[in-house]
Amino acid sequence: LNPNYAEAHWTFGSALPAVGLLGEGVEEMRKALTLDPLYPQYSRWLARFLLYAGDYAGAIEQSHKTLELNGEYFQARLDIGSAFLAQGRPEQALEWYRRGQGMENSVRSYDAFIVRALAPLGRQEEADEILKRLEEESRQHYIRAEVLAMGYAAAGHFDKAFESLERAYQARSAGLIYIHVDPGYAPLKADPRFADLVKRIGVK
Repeated sequence: LNPNYAEAHWTFGSALPAVGLLGEGVEEMRKALTLDPLYPQYSRWLARFLLYAGDYAGAIEQSHKTLELNGEYFQARLDIGSAFLAQGRPEQALEWYRRGQGMENSVRSYDAFIVRALAPLGRQEEADEILKRLEEESRQHYIRAEVLAMGYAAAGHFDKAFESLERAYQARSAGLIYIHVDPGYAPLKADPRFADLVKRIGVK
């Protein structure tokens, strides 16, 4: 009815990676952003999907554009960190993860991203301390279990990673619909438990 309705393109695009159409999802995000170029959410989601698609340089560039639109968008800093990490640059990733998590509007669950950068730098003790704190905090208030799982995966604690993913599954955490495309779960993909979880979630 209205092909220029930016939010419809964004909503449509957000569902496409779950059914095996990540490339099409990227294009829908581009359409949404073209129609409403000053809305930072569309810019951030385009960067996020570029990250999932393996276009790490593109994800970094788009994330910087997001920050130009809204400097308080902490997730954009995390996306930059994840892109650097995927490029094999954990020091830069750690810097950007800390920038994002140092903001007042950040979400404590995402401290697990810092673990993802510490682990490849050989800073296992620091990584484990963060994971221990997050696990303790999860008993007091909500911590996104699927995000915690990324930290456990990076630190090599696969059993705990899958325990966290199972908690997220039981809680019907929305973030799980991108489990098969998010590079944060890459360390777990060779484990048969990962394929089983993807099947149960129903994503392709």
